[in-house]
Amino acid sequence: MKKTTKAILLVAMLTSLSLFNGCEDLADIPLNIPIVVEFTINGSETSDFESTSFCLNQYEEWNDNKDKIKSVKFLSAAYWTLDFAPDNLTATISASVKDKNGITLFSFMLTDVSPGDASINPYKIELSSEEIDAFNAYLNNLQEDPTCMTPSFTAQYTVSNVSWSGAEEYTIIGKVEIVLETVVSVD
Repeated sequence: MKKTTKAILLVAMLTSLSLFNGCEDLADIPLNIPIVVEFTINGSETSDFESTSFCLNQYEEWNDNKDKIKSVKFLSAAYWTLDFAPDNLTATISASVKDKNGITLFSFMLTDVSPGDASINPYKIELSSEEIDAFNAYLNNLQEDPTCMTPSFTAQYTVSNVSWSGAEEYTIIGKVEIVLETVVSVD
């Protein structure tokens, strides 16, 4: 009798779990898309900059999913130094990302640092809520504009107050990575 009661109880529990748990809706999935912009500055001057324009359609993961994206928003941004020379180099490193009209969406500045400080652990770029809102509005307005197939941006990387010894020139190679949080339809 105890075995029968246990069996009935087990069947009832499994039935109730399958009725209330069900299958999750798999029509949409979250997908984070990294947008990476690299910079290289070589020089002998105490300040220099590099500017580059880019579109989201230059990134394979965006292109593979752009027709299925239901929503997109800013998730995070970070800066890394990929390489630098000489070892005793210090500088003020700054970067900005602007919309196609030249309006700054966000920027950051690292004052009097060794580029190596951001080579192992990236510098997390903290955006204000206003910057995040402006970035998201820009992304979403461009998505809905039928004359613009993809948002376009300009990134500028600047080094100033560069100090070093023992070499004629210095080199700093860095990257800014912006991660976009999207919801993608799997239909």
